[in-house]
Amino acid sequence: MSIVNSYNIIVDTERNLSQDSRGDDVYLPLGQTPITCGSNEYIRLTLQEFSMYRSWNNVNATNNVFRVADSGGVQTTAITVGNYLEPRKMLNDGFLSPLQTALETLVGGGRTVSFVLNNPGSGDTVMSSTNVASITATYSSAHGYTTVLPSLRCYVADGKSYQLLGAKRIVDPADTTSSSWTATLGDTAGASTTTKITFTLFYPAQIATETHVFMRVNEQNNNIATSSMSSFKQDTQKTEMTSTKILAIIPIDSEYVRYVAGTEMVYFTNILSKQIGQLQIKITDANGEQFPMTSPDQNRLGNRFFIAIIRVDIVSLGTNPQASPNNPNLKETTAPRFSTGPSTQIGHIQSVGLNDGVQSGYNGNGFYDFRGIKIS
Repeated sequence: MSIVNSYNIIVDTERNLSQDSRGDDVYLPLGQTPITCGSNEYIRLTLQEFSMYRSWNNVNATNNVFRVADSGGVQTTAITVGNYLEPRKMLNDGFLSPLQTALETLVGGGRTVSFVLNNPGSGDTVMSSTNVASITATYSSAHGYTTVLPSLRCYVADGKSYQLLGAKRIVDPADTTSSSWTATLGDTAGASTTTKITFTLFYPAQIATETHVFMRVNEQNNNIATSSMSSFKQDTQKTEMTSTKILAIIPIDSEYVRYVAGTEMVYFTNILSKQIGQLQIKITDANGEQFPMTSPDQNRLGNRFFIAIIRVDIVSLGTNPQASPNNPNLKETTAPRFSTGPSTQIGHIQSVGLNDGVQSGYNGNGFYDFRGIKIS
């Protein structure tokens, strides 16, 4: 293989976009200068550089919805949207208030609920605490719960709140028996069982759920990925590999998403078609969904845009390539295994069998016995 032509596409999606384009979903018209390749060639796209401001909240509509239920009903609510420095801040400032409203609505009778966040404790940081949340709820009067206590339900279908809270995710949207936390009567010392309930999560809480930005292109290519990269808010509970339009996976670093290629062909894809007339580049989360916007116009009039350099290579397969479904060898008239070209006798064994009890092999230009002597 050899590269017969190479050039860069330099993209800035801040301004001068077509009516059907947005800062995170752009259509590049190539009708006047299409990317094309010959019958014995293919198109390769490689990401060379990418830069984008992280213009979404870490806690947002894709990961903040949760439900609280008891035997009398279900309350659906959400962690307050925003950015939190520590898990304790997210739990204390974003989670406890909607949780309080949900529990007070469920218990009824004018009773109020107050909380003590047992863990993470005051002053704890990510480094000094396990961050597995423990919360004691105190009701203003006897809550009336005995065996069936309020349950937390973090459904995969609702998003990724289970990651933020350190809760167990519930796969089946119809499951009404599983709980994403454990609930016990009384406080951490087991006292006041009639007015207190302690809720304990399972895993460390965290302040964000997305670690990477995904760049996707509209052209069919030869990349593959796990099916989780294209299924939003569902868990099929089975492993599958599917074709994907993902070109690159770029780490989110603080306030910026930044990538510069350090070596050749880290993020690349080989396009299956012979011509690209319009290239769509879309920025998504891991599930193929748009990152939530703070305003409907953020990706048109605001700060949702990116700058990228994509290298285009036209790659030749050579004058006499190996035939394949995507690159048929139309000029070859002799079966490849009977080629008259020189053989290296390394890595070309096509068949092995028995010849009067002696093992033999085929090496591209004839049959050889186990001694390496050609059989005439």
